[in-house]
Amino acid sequence: MKRVLVITNRYPCDADDPASPFVPHFVHALSSCGLAVEVLTPRYTHRPPCVEPDYIHRFHTGASSPVGSWNLMSPASWIRLRKFVAAGHDLGRQLCRKNHYDHILALWALPSGEFAYRLSREFKVPYCVWCLGSDIYSWARRPVIKGQIARVLRESTHVFADGYDLCERVKNWLGIECRFLPSFRPLDGALPDLPPGANLAPRYLYLGRLHSAKGTSELLDAFRTVAEKLPSATLSIVGDGPDLARLRNQAQQLCLGDAVSFAGPVGRNEITAAYRQCDFVVIPTKSDSLPLVFSEAIQARRPVIGTDVGDLGAFIRRFHVGIVCDAAEPALLSAAMIRMADQPVFSGEGRERLLKLLDPKAAAMAFCASVFGAPFAPVEPPSPRERIETAIDDSVAAHS
Repeated sequence: MKRVLVITNRYPCDADDPASPFVPHFVHALSSCGLAVEVLTPRYTHRPPCVEPDYIHRFHTGASSPVGSWNLMSPASWIRLRKFVAAGHDLGRQLCRKNHYDHILALWALPSGEFAYRLSREFKVPYCVWCLGSDIYSWARRPVIKGQIARVLRESTHVFADGYDLCERVKNWLGIECRFLPSFRPLDGALPDLPPGANLAPRYLYLGRLHSAKGTSELLDAFRTVAEKLPSATLSIVGDGPDLARLRNQAQQLCLGDAVSFAGPVGRNEITAAYRQCDFVVIPTKSDSLPLVFSEAIQARRPVIGTDVGDLGAFIRRFHVGIVCDAAEPALLSAAMIRMADQPVFSGEGRERLLKLLDPKAAAMAFCASVFGAPFAPVEPPSPRERIETAIDDSVAAHS
């Protein structure tokens, strides 16, 4: 039996912990493929300690917020980061001394990839990296960190990414082959049987982090126009983040009243209920690969209004499950939202093909084939957009 150490920046403590909720499903899928999997991950103080399986190994950070949200312009953050890296590396060394791993998988190029790089050099265990958006879209823009990420990716045996656009960026940047590996969280509970029809009182849902990069401010501006055209329309904003107070104030200034509601952070049951109680899901992101909320909306048979960012636009178009906006601009968003209410776009056949492509078991099998089987040799179409859409089609055909 092959033994794999998964190193991840975040791993949920329980079903209601929003910390990268797709990771346990992927770990379970790896185990179902016959791998012995152990997980190395941080413990954050904002979540109480919990009883976990013995294959989860957490190192203490003393921090309450995830490492990806730290302000690296602050000297205090660099001090915390050094302690974070030391604690993670120490626990990783203990695990490698105790166990013989056949491979290490790092989720995010940093800091998990740095742990994998160090452990690989010391214990002669090969490692690979799964890029998950922020490491390439955000962190790789910073001069010093960019060099660290490049080193980690170049030394890895394989590089994966949870978006074809991410794969494209890695290849264009470093000349490294990068394979699509989807991140996916199955929804629990009873889901709607059918997508909604046209109506004059559409219920829109935004679910996710409240941050300027997610386009939530532009969404509120867009909804003011929607409410003028469709006075019975509502918008439910579910999630937490640094912009929550500012967005509440913005909604008041726009005089949106009860038409807009803020639910704050919620658990998995409330998430499923939010999808049942909406008609359309809006994803106005400015910087993402393929957001988890997209696959959740598709599971719930809810059409998506999304921006043409990362893979989101390509997936919406290819599977006919919504309407694409060129950018997170209020005029474009409002026009798409109004059009969706009048003529919903959602293909049931496209939904089934998409869910088969994103299935965690299929992702785990692709990982096993790449790492323990034949090397990956992608076929490249002529342009970036066609490359993304052709890659989607190839993946669908492979899983049909």
